[in-house]
Amino acid sequence: MFELKDYQQILAEKAAAVEPFFEKYPDADALAKSFANINATKIRTVEPEIMVYGIYNAGKSSILNELMGADKARVEDVPTTDSVDYYDWQGYKIADTPGIFAPIEHEEVTEAHLKKADIVLFVMSTTGSNEKAENYQRMKAIADAGKKIIIVLNDKNGDLGRRDDVIQTIKQKVDINMRQVGIDNVDEKYCIVTVNAARARKGRVENKPTLVAKSGLDELKDVVLSELKRTTSFDILRGGIRQLEGVLEDFIKSLEASENSALIKKMNQVLETFTAQKISMRRQINTYIDTQAEMLGETLPQIIWSNRENQSQINEIIAQEIERLNGKIQREIQRQLQDTAAVLSLELKSFAEIKIDAQSVDAEAFKNILAQLSAASTETSTALATVPEKSSEFDISTIGIATGLLTQSGAEIAKHLAKTEIGKALAGTVLGRVAGSVVPVIGPLITIVSIVGALGKFLGNNDDHAKLEAQIQEQNRAERRRVEAEMQARQEIGQKCRYLADNIADELKTAADASVTEILAKYEEPFKTEIASRKAEGEQISADILKLREIHNEYDLLRVELGAR
Repeated sequence: MFELKDYQQILAEKAAAVEPFFEKYPDADALAKSFANINATKIRTVEPEIMVYGIYNAGKSSILNELMGADKARVEDVPTTDSVDYYDWQGYKIADTPGIFAPIEHEEVTEAHLKKADIVLFVMSTTGSNEKAENYQRMKAIADAGKKIIIVLNDKNGDLGRRDDVIQTIKQKVDINMRQVGIDNVDEKYCIVTVNAARARKGRVENKPTLVAKSGLDELKDVVLSELKRTTSFDILRGGIRQLEGVLEDFIKSLEASENSALIKKMNQVLETFTAQKISMRRQINTYIDTQAEMLGETLPQIIWSNRENQSQINEIIAQEIERLNGKIQREIQRQLQDTAAVLSLELKSFAEIKIDAQSVDAEAFKNILAQLSAASTETSTALATVPEKSSEFDISTIGIATGLLTQSGAEIAKHLAKTEIGKALAGTVLGRVAGSVVPVIGPLITIVSIVGALGKFLGNNDDHAKLEAQIQEQNRAERRRVEAEMQARQEIGQKCRYLADNIADELKTAADASVTEILAKYEEPFKTEIASRKAEGEQISADILKLREIHNEYDLLRVELGAR
């Protein structure tokens, strides 16, 4: 599971790491001002807001405390404030609002703050608040305001994981009630997550992670993160980061232009090509992963539903789907590497053909770099031993980057994808989070055969006819309940699988990027090593460029983590 991070703090640290470089090079003053302005207007002003709403005694503050991991909000049975209490938490603003049934002036305060919220957590409990008509009228107002409602069902009775059929029945009632108040396109307007706040708190206070894991809190965090990535606040952050990347690109180019050594300039050009290729690959691979994960999110509900009476088979089929997904991603990375290898081979060939005088100070460095590139390739049998007068006499085929990349990539990719343990984790959690709580509720279906049988049984006199009518009416009511239960269950499975697919995509993106970085690192290392040695000798510009490239790459990774493809 990917935790909610303090992206504001992370971005502030990145900015602090860049600022000394601008101070070091006064000629870049215009770029420094642009960088500072973007941070001030597009980054620091963004503070995603999570609004906690609902019946005041349903456990709003308890849920809020467990989300924050600390006892910050007051847990009261009656409303004690006529204002919204804000909590700063990991770069997010959490608003604890006066509850429904609070005095009217309190409710007006809540509604005034609703428009500012990025997402809304609407807390109900399993002990009656889910049946209050006022809940659903307020939900309709939230939905009409264009907000996605994350309904948090606080399991006060301790049924989660023990009597999931009871919880599922409550969820079905919630779904029916939302439809009855006239919420348009209701399936897209909300999702339900069950959390046992008391269990989560006990696990937190007593340091028992297994209790927290059984509380449903992790699922709530997954859903919150997935929904935040779809908000305007995260759009603004992603756009701001992309602008910062653009400024850094211009800054790096200006520093590269000031280098005097032909060898250093060429090394910077090679590393720039490697960086550009990695970013390009990252974007293409991430787009592919997102597409495949979305397809998995659409396929899983069908698999679960069609095999709902055989849970062990669901595990096996899902494991196969995950294995198939891993295979697809591995092949896509290798395909991207094949295209990348062609570009990088040309760049390295261009590097090997630069004119270096055998008597110059750069000659030894040039020889060492070529030898290391040769050693990095699986095609190379012997390293270059001498530096001829004209570098064009080198046999560039000894570098062999294309073959080296492709022959070594499979194992590296598989290793990083295996670290996610998605298959194992998914098989263990899907039934608990999705199917396990649905199957017991639906039970045996009422078929046409059973109805025909009932008709035959009660054919006879008028009294029998009256009994038959009553039986049919009861069967009709039961059939309606069954259909409603199926609709709600299938809708919930679809939502949970979508969030699960989001989580899988995040893990796979991280694994894919790590594998690509490791595969290409052996070809970048000779250049980075030489630049580091030059820094030790007092030549700073190249080392600064190298560090700025690393920060640029970190910004790009952050943007991806925030949901950019």
